[in-house]
Amino acid sequence: MQIQRTIYLLAILLFLQSCTMTSREPSDLITGSWRSTVGGFSIATTYTTTEVTVDGHEALNYQLDGNQLTIDGDQTTSRLVGFPSSSVMIQVDVITGTEHRFERAASEG
Repeated sequence: MQIQRTIYLLAILLFLQSCTMTSREPSDLITGSWRSTVGGFSIATTYTTTEVTVDGHEALNYQLDGNQLTIDGDQTTSRLVGFPSSSVMIQVDVITGTEHRFERAASEG
């Protein structure tokens, strides 16, 4: 009986540990290269820890507060960011409710 209880508790602890290891903040997941389609055109977006670059244009600063993304300090560009998986990012315009899907670009190398 004692062995079963010990195994049960160990299984619960391992499960809880795996949950904490996989639950990452949006700020951990956003960095990297992403691909999206807008109006039928493929768009490449790259996020560093502080800047975003779209299709090689000049980088803009961004701030990510929880799941709220603001680009260049402009509140009208605010988006709610979600990550259904580590390879998919969904941004929702807080004003229009428009949803935009990004897929993580394959890393080169």
